[in-house]
Amino acid sequence: MKWRHLTGASLMILGGATVVAMAALASLVIANYVEWENGSDALSTVATVTGLPAGAGLVLILIGRWVYGDWLERSPVVNASGQAIRILGFVVTAIFGSMLLFLVATGITADDQTAAAALGIGTTLGLAVIFLGFRIKSGSGRSYLD
Repeated sequence: MKWRHLTGASLMILGGATVVAMAALASLVIANYVEWENGSDALSTVATVTGLPAGAGLVLILIGRWVYGDWLERSPVVNASGQAIRILGFVVTAIFGSMLLFLVATGITADDQTAAAALGIGTTLGLAVIFLGFRIKSGSGRSYLD
């Protein structure tokens, strides 16, 4: 057993679970506790609480992929990693984008500029992760499993 592969896969799974957990937490809090009267304050709090751990999860995914190695030699792993990264990018973009749209719908004030900027950056990073997922492809041309 290659410990490098085991460590890299564990880091990728931990990072993915962190991102999904933070997206689920943000969705749960927004759906259950956010009211129109305090929407902008609640969204800034949710973005502050869930944004940093979600970003740390994305970093764990990338570090895990780097530790795993074998970028071109492991075609099925590369394809699965690309698909997982695309899905995570879509989830992050959908969550942060919907939070940003909700903030825009409730009205952005001077106090909400930081939260709006953080949500915009999160949405942009989600789009970048989607693009990264589409760029990860097997380059060896092999069609069999290794």
